[in-house]
Order: sequence, then C-alpha cells, then structure tokens
Amino acid sequence: MKTISRTLRVLAATALATTVLLSQALASPIVSISPVTQTIGVGGFATIDIIVSGLTDPTGGFALTLSFNNTILSGESFANDPGPPPKMGASPLDLSGGFSGNTLDLFFVADMTETEASLAASEGGGFTLATVTFKGLVDGLSPLTLSNVVLSTWDGGLNGGPATLAGVEAVNGSVCVGGNCGPEPGSMLLVATALGALAIRRRKQAA
Repeated sequence: MKTISRTLRVLAATALATTVLLSQALASPIVSISPVTQTIGVGGFATIDIIVSGLTDPTGGFALTLSFNNTILSGESFANDPGPPPKMGASPLDLSGGFSGNTLDLFFVADMTETEASLAASEGGGFTLATVTFKGLVDGLSPLTLSNVVLSTWDGGLNGGPATLAGVEAVNGSVCVGGNCGPEPGSMLLVATALGALAIRRRKQAA
C-alpha cells in the first residue's frame, strides 16, 4: 500500500512539474509574421504585420532582422509600432537601419517616459511591432525569415533586472508572386508526415 501511495505521489509531482513547464513554454513571447503566407501578382504589393504575442511582461523595445529574396520582392516601406494607437508611447526612439539588399533591420525603443504599468496596459498580451510592405518583382516564392529577434524588458535592465525577455521564439512566413509557387514548405512537410504514417500503418497491417 505504501508503494502504491509513493508511486501516486511521484506521478502527481511529475504531472505538476510537466504542467508548470508547459505553462512556462506557452507563456514565452512569440514574434510572428501575419499573414503567414500570401499571393500577389508581379507589380502587386504584399503587406505583412510583425506581431508579438504571449507577453506576460511588457517590452520596452525590440530589434530584429527580416530577410527576403530581393530578386522576387523589393522592400517598399515599413512602420514601427503602427497602432492605432501606438503601444510604446508618443515619443519613441527609432534607430532602424531600414532596407539593405535582402534584409530589413528594425531597432525601436519605447518612449522613456513610459512606465512598466503604462506599457503593460497598452501592450496587453501582444501587439503589432511593425508593418512592412513589399512589391512583387518576378514570379517566385520568397521566404520571409526573422532572425536576431530581441525583446527588451520594459526598462532594458536599467533598474538592475534582466535586460531582455527570455525564451522569445520566431515564426516565419513567405510571399508568393505570380501564384505558381507550388505547395508551401509547411504543407509539404505535413503531406510527407501523413504519407509516412500511412505507410507504417499498412506495413503493420500486412505483417
């Protein structure tokens, strides 16, 4: 009886630890591209939002690099914290490098008069970091890849705490120009997984 009770306690502790770890993982901020994919014609325009979700603490600034295929797309414009209304204050500091070749470098800092409470109230669980517009040049599929993604804490660590939010993840996207891009890489992976599972099932049935 004691062995069963001990085993149940261990299982309960394991389940609790797993739940805590999962909740922590789910609470990690995610920076993503929306829509994940879209199709435009040559000469047409694609507008994406770079969104942060899963915020449990406010951010006081962000930096990231967005890469694209500049033989298929040209970078036309971008706006940081577009709102409306802006989420990072009325007088933020924009240090973005802008478009260069096949990349867009963004570096944006909230209004220094904003407090942790005011940023938390305006940002909530997530908001649009930037809106970016591309123009289609030729037929083809251009990945949109996020890298070097950093979200600062509300004060950037100036008050002795951590300087950046931990566990930030990135979700990429793509733009198809011309409409003949074939299956998306994600769709192809799903198809391959499904076919593999079907093959294993049939092999087990045959055995």
